Amino acid sequence: MTGLKINPNFSLAQLDAQTQQLKISGAFGLGAIEVRFVGGQVQRGLVDQVEMSPTALQSAFGDATGLDIPLSVIPAWVRGLPDERHRWRSLESGFEQLGWQIVISRAPVSGYPQRIEAIKDKTKVILGIRLWQ
Repeated sequence: MTGLKINPNFSLAQLDAQTQQLKISGAFGLGAIEVRFVGGQVQRGLVDQVEMSPTALQSAFGDATGLDIPLSVIPAWVRGLPDERHRWRSLESGFEQLGWQIVISRAPVSGYPQRIEAIKDKTKVILGIRLWQ
């Protein structure tokens, strides 16, 4: 993020055809955030091992980060894709959705995103992806 020096670790795992699990540790002053998505919807989540409802989890994420990004779009955005449940507009090197410009740099061989920049107003979040498995 612009103005902050953070280096959280994250993983997004595809557990089965409908289920994904996002884990973020050391981010935004939090010890850990864990979110399980089923069919693209937040099913359950933990913040520092405390279970929260999807609404409370979204609120805690927003309070901790100041970002107005719905958690449900994160799996698509990390893969470099717009979330099909929300209107979006194609850009030359990405897309615009929910007021955010998502700029994607893809790895030359695999075609997977290598770097994703999410920009809204004066906020810029840069996500560097080291390894796709």
